[in-house]
Amino acid sequence: MSLFVSFAWTIKPFLANAKDMTRRYWKTVHAERFAPDMIVNAFDKLPYAHGKKIGEIKITKKPYQQRTGLMTELDYKREGLLWMEQNNISIHGEKPRTFFEDWKKKDDLVWVLEFERFK
Repeated sequence: MSLFVSFAWTIKPFLANAKDMTRRYWKTVHAERFAPDMIVNAFDKLPYAHGKKIGEIKITKKPYQQRTGLMTELDYKREGLLWMEQNNISIHGEKPRTFFEDWKKKDDLVWVLEFERFK
């Protein structure tokens, strides 16, 4: 099966080209499948949940791990949350800023995937 990334929570900023980074709760073996310059399908939700392809992304950097407590304002923008805030769009029923600050407080260890829209 080919690799994909689902953007269900942030589909609108993704489609608006306002997102070029995503954080994931992946297992190491999965994260290590992604490599720079790889083209990966982007879905609106998981394919087994009847997700549809909404584009393609090009991986720009090898995935790396980071604690969410270390996220910055630039990460807020790159995750598409600033765009969501500016367009009055909630994420899981919360304002993007509240979601981001709560995520930082959790200080979870996640995988960071940096990309650019390819198609």
